[in-house]
Amino acid sequence: MAGLMEEVLVLGRLDAGRMHFQPAPLDVAGLCRRLVDEVLSTLEGGCPVHFYTADLPAEVLADERLLRHILLNLLTNAVKYSEPGQPIDFHAHPRGDGLEFVVEDRGIGIPQDEQGRLFEAFHRGSNVGQRPGTGLGLVIVKRCVDLHRGKITVDSEVGRGTRVKVSLPVPAPALRIAADPALST
Repeated sequence: MAGLMEEVLVLGRLDAGRMHFQPAPLDVAGLCRRLVDEVLSTLEGGCPVHFYTADLPAEVLADERLLRHILLNLLTNAVKYSEPGQPIDFHAHPRGDGLEFVVEDRGIGIPQDEQGRLFEAFHRGSNVGQRPGTGLGLVIVKRCVDLHRGKITVDSEVGRGTRVKVSLPVPAPALRIAADPALST
């Protein structure tokens, strides 16, 4: 019930325009490691999460709050819709002028005819069975990706798993300083 309330509150803030993109210096690799630890500690006996990173800068300008909603929802879904013990792959790396995150599971997958409804509130796949969920996680992910001016793609096949890729542009520090009147002279 607490999880449902939190998702409804986040979605309400997003819908009301009360959540904005607010980039700040962030250790993305550190954030990713903390999120993996959080998922593993809250979903005991679940799936191992293999985190891979290559060439991430020590610090980038990103919105930690939005990124946290994006990645935590994707990781939680990957574990929730996989059988216990099945590995989850989580990649984070620079791509062009931004960052790319990939979460891939070997879970139940999403029926092809339902993939067009992934980002609709309260829609859940017909094959989820008794797995708990609200149908709000991917809606929140999509809206947070949009606020970050990013892109999300989903590739899925029933019985084989799901691969979600999120690409986020990362603003240059000089652009942040020029756009913030408190920091300019």
